[in-house]
Amino acid sequence: MRNVVPQQQALVTPGKDPSEFSAQQYSKLSCTDAEFRQLIGDQSEGTLARFLDNKLNVLCWYHPRRDTNFIFVAQLALPLLKEQLKGILDSLEPALREDIVVAMLDESARLVAVSRPGFAANWKHPIVSTEVGEALPHWELAVYLLDPSRLTRSVHMLRLTFGLLIGVLLLSIVIGSWLIVKDFDRQLTLARQKTDFVSNVSHELKTPLTSIRMFSELLAAGRVTDPEKRKSYLEIITAESARLTRLINNVLDFAHLERGEKKYEMRKLDFVTLARDTAEAYRPQLEKSGFDFKCELPEQALDVHADRDALAQVIVNLLSNAEKYSGSQREIILRIELHNSPLRHVELQVLDRGLGVAAGCEEKIFEKFYRAHDSLSSGIQGSGLGLTLARQIARAHGGDVAYLPREGSGSCFILRLPLGPPNA
Repeated sequence: MRNVVPQQQALVTPGKDPSEFSAQQYSKLSCTDAEFRQLIGDQSEGTLARFLDNKLNVLCWYHPRRDTNFIFVAQLALPLLKEQLKGILDSLEPALREDIVVAMLDESARLVAVSRPGFAANWKHPIVSTEVGEALPHWELAVYLLDPSRLTRSVHMLRLTFGLLIGVLLLSIVIGSWLIVKDFDRQLTLARQKTDFVSNVSHELKTPLTSIRMFSELLAAGRVTDPEKRKSYLEIITAESARLTRLINNVLDFAHLERGEKKYEMRKLDFVTLARDTAEAYRPQLEKSGFDFKCELPEQALDVHADRDALAQVIVNLLSNAEKYSGSQREIILRIELHNSPLRHVELQVLDRGLGVAAGCEEKIFEKFYRAHDSLSSGIQGSGLGLTLARQIARAHGGDVAYLPREGSGSCFILRLPLGPPNA
């Protein structure tokens, strides 16, 4: 059906309730059985549309108020009007010409004027239409799509867009849930590692303190008269004190690094001399534990810009790590090499014949509080902070600490530091 419905047709349409028709669809057409004077009332001029023999007749009338006996009436020539209206839609907005066509239809749904000459369509099925006005009942202005399939494609594209949006939202929900679960699992792992850390640190503090107290009490009581035993006891007290100092320094430095409070006193120093002094200070403890400790250091000086105490702590942590995780072959080598590519830098290598690192854990060993399960079960002492601190200190100096498996067996930990330009 057309969008514009005569009121009389709506009132007599079989099977249709007149309330089902919108008031905007009613065509305002004068009743044929009403008296003319009843229709015009007190008005002095106007138009009147009536159907006679199914043809629309439009009358224009004028009733002079000074002479009430005369009414001047003129009938509108609709064919002539249609000819004059043919060019009325030529001024359609250019931006709309590529998408739509506007047409004017008469009371029989026949074309009167169109914005695009030569366009043909089913005139009774526009996408939207409205009645021209009361003077021309049943006449419509209707809009048609120039390419009807474009609307179908637009709907399809809109449906696809909404589908993609829903898919993206669902994927975001899934990824977000997965990230939450991963973060929760990470937090649980970190909590367990912190618990192990507290337990390990408590044990590590208690063990050297017990040894120091026991041997110092023996010496203080004068129960040890043998000079060799007295010297041995003093060496144990010294070694345990150094071990306790390293542990406390690691914990304090880690706390400072976590809070961003760690300060470095950077100055020019000979890295070879620093490595030699640190290794010689640690040598007695290694040799007492039965290690074959070798130092392969170059004769030339290699200057770096660094904090002396911080680098010494890195070297001690690497040596201590090699000592704790060595197996039956008690061999440790400390080596320094100079490299000129890709950038000029120095490498300090600590090699052992120990347990090595399990596949997949090469980076995990540098995470805070991380300790391998085999080290925990075998009773190897440690807090899980030594390698973490070593890497953080090295990176603060523009370098890094890395792990490589040693050929044969064991581990190779490498401290890399940048060097300045060579001396002229």
